[in-house]
Amino acid sequence: MRLTCAARGAFQQLRAPLALVRNVPRRSAHSSSGPFNAAVIGAGITGLTAAYRLSKRPDCTKVTIYEKSTRVGGWIDSEVIDVEDGQIVFEYGPRTLRAVAPACLPLLDLLHELKLEDQILYTSKASPASQNRYIYYPDHLIRLPSYDRNAGLISNFWRLFNLFTQEPIIRHALWTMISEPLKDEGQPATDESIASFVSRRLSPEIADVLVSSVYHGIFAGSIDQLSADTLMGLFRDYERTDLRVLGTMMENSREGRSTIPADDVLALVPLIQDKGTEYIKHLSGLVKSNSTLTLKKGVGQLTEALLAALKRSPKVEILRGTDVKGIFQNPNDSSGLGVVCGNNQTRHHNRLIATNSAPSLARQLEYVSKPDVKRPQKTIELLQDHNYAVTMMVVNLYYPNPNLIPVRGFGYLIPRSIPSEQNPERALGVIFASESGVGQDSAPGTKLTVMMGGHWWDGWQESDYPDHDTAIKMAQSLLQRHLNITDTPTVARARLQRDAIPQPTINYRQRMLALSDSAKGELNSRLTLAGAWYSLGSTGVVDGIRQAYVATEFGVGGVNHKTQELAADLFGILTDKEGEKANFRNMPNATGGGGGIPRAPIRAILTPRDSRQKYF
Repeated sequence: MRLTCAARGAFQQLRAPLALVRNVPRRSAHSSSGPFNAAVIGAGITGLTAAYRLSKRPDCTKVTIYEKSTRVGGWIDSEVIDVEDGQIVFEYGPRTLRAVAPACLPLLDLLHELKLEDQILYTSKASPASQNRYIYYPDHLIRLPSYDRNAGLISNFWRLFNLFTQEPIIRHALWTMISEPLKDEGQPATDESIASFVSRRLSPEIADVLVSSVYHGIFAGSIDQLSADTLMGLFRDYERTDLRVLGTMMENSREGRSTIPADDVLALVPLIQDKGTEYIKHLSGLVKSNSTLTLKKGVGQLTEALLAALKRSPKVEILRGTDVKGIFQNPNDSSGLGVVCGNNQTRHHNRLIATNSAPSLARQLEYVSKPDVKRPQKTIELLQDHNYAVTMMVVNLYYPNPNLIPVRGFGYLIPRSIPSEQNPERALGVIFASESGVGQDSAPGTKLTVMMGGHWWDGWQESDYPDHDTAIKMAQSLLQRHLNITDTPTVARARLQRDAIPQPTINYRQRMLALSDSAKGELNSRLTLAGAWYSLGSTGVVDGIRQAYVATEFGVGGVNHKTQELAADLFGILTDKEGEKANFRNMPNATGGGGGIPRAPIRAILTPRDSRQKYF
């Protein structure tokens, strides 16, 4: 939907005070280690944001961005297309961004810095796209239970009652959740798959139908391979309590406590230090009644604005179409890293942030340009082990008829347990793009996006993937079978995204922590890792931007005492526990000196409602 009156008014009221902080010089959050020049490998959203943040640091004299492709933006790719009655926007990568504080506050800060406030389109929590989420099982759409903000208590009760009586999977889910606190712990000593964890705590059917659908939408991955410790670590912690998972969640809700990833809070430290607590509150207020946001011309507007800002900076050099062959530590100078480009030209940098894939970085570190260069062998081996990403086909379709879809909502996901005759295309889900991006298109009509492949296509060769025309036919066949859509689209585009989503498989978190320690040790804290391949939580645009904020603040150089105390105070206030400050006074254990994967020293914090409301 278009920027709501409340949101637009809030931004207008904020313009004057925010203008005062937009160009505030960055305060030095770092110990005095002298000026430095930095390199960033990869010009996706994390790399571009990291370069932008570094260019604002007074102690950073130069930033060089190395990008193998001739275009920037990574998997963010938006296309504005002229049609008969106006224009439409197709997205081939991320399309809607989570608008949940505090995770989204670095994103909102970046949009403000880039003067994109007037381009934001919010999706209200009361909209169909926010409230109506579906799965297709076994041969029809099922609306997942949610509270309809536009209906009364009685209407919501009857909706849930009808769902309970008509859909066996919903009825089964309710009974298994009620009985979950009565089950023994039974947790293995090491990590396990999401399928294993959910099957133990609930049932294999819940895993196969409901949970597999969710992770088809997030990672396009298999719950037999995804790590429960990485993605459901909090629930595994709850399992060890006397109340088990559901009981602990209900107890926290009753007492007004919420769990927040610690890295989301850590990313706020530079914002509070530079712009103050009131700024954080203002940003949080903008998304209080919204669930997601996008931009009028697509998410690609964000990367375009970042690129334009970087081009304006005299500190920044952008090398597109430049293949990095090697990265090495200078044998006679431990304070820098050498970068060897495709033409064998070597450049030297004091700090380097790598956002490219783990296999690519492993090859670059293996390259030895001089006989006296020592390879960081342990780091290389850990990177080589982290080599699994899935490939997807994204098909966008536009129909002039605005009334094609039988229901309203964000779209539907397809579980792994659906009968094969209902999903021979191996689709993961369908997005009702007209509903999830209201306000982008000036032409009336219906936009749909079909996602296919992911883990279903593991092991496929290049010749196995469908070509453009075949993919479009496959998408149309799926839509006819599932939604009875027989119209012919007037615009259709298919895009194969190779190795697009890295998979956090079993024992992923342990491997990433080992990789972080190894990179810090073997490369003298000069190499920092950020981006989807090195995330310790979820992946996506919001997470990539947050990682860039943390990496440039805590991963490049030592953190000074004042910043460390600010972080400790912030976590102490949010948890309402004075003792929690000790974790962050010891922050050098995780981030000190830079390098590796910068992170908070704990995974998450439990915040009382009153403490949380002081900031967001």
